[in-house]
Amino acid sequence: MKANKIEITSSEQLIDITKSVREYVDQSRLKDGFVQIQIPERTASVIISINDDWRLQREFFDKLNHLMPKYDGMKFTGWTTSCVKATIFGSSLQVMVHNGTLILDKNQSIYFVEFQGPGERQYFISSSGTILAENEEASMPEELALIFEKRQAYEEEQEQIKEEMRNEWRLREENRLKLEAENKDKTAIENETEGEE
Repeated sequence: MKANKIEITSSEQLIDITKSVREYVDQSRLKDGFVQIQIPERTASVIISINDDWRLQREFFDKLNHLMPKYDGMKFTGWTTSCVKATIFGSSLQVMVHNGTLILDKNQSIYFVEFQGPGERQYFISSSGTILAENEEASMPEELALIFEKRQAYEEEQEQIKEEMRNEWRLREENRLKLEAENKDKTAIENETEGEE
């Protein structure tokens, strides 16, 4: 088992702890089994969520606070609101490990979620399962590699669509500016003609 300390700097915070979980799996040389994350804190949870959207933290807490607000009008709803939120998401999480690899999509991460910070918190990591042999190296399972390939192909397709949209916007903007310049020139010529008369 390994204890990890974490510094919470705001009242509500999502902190990606995937790296420390992966390090634990590497150091313990876990081959096949499970890694467990446990949080002995009454106002904190551990979850798996997306890692490819910078709006995650803001939207996560906005939506949750819409369902369970911290304030009822001007009245603070108390510590129990944070505890209820933590209870809903849970204080422990188990993630499968195969061939020494966490079974997570490339766009998934493990998050420590705090509902009533700031302050110092801690979480514990332990594991159960078989250990890699001395000369054996961790490798990504074929099934997970296929998921990564599909995700990569999807992301490349999305980037291609975005680039096409950018190019279309640039072309429209160029045409708009060209039309504006032509109209400006036409207006200037008409004004000159009227002035001559």
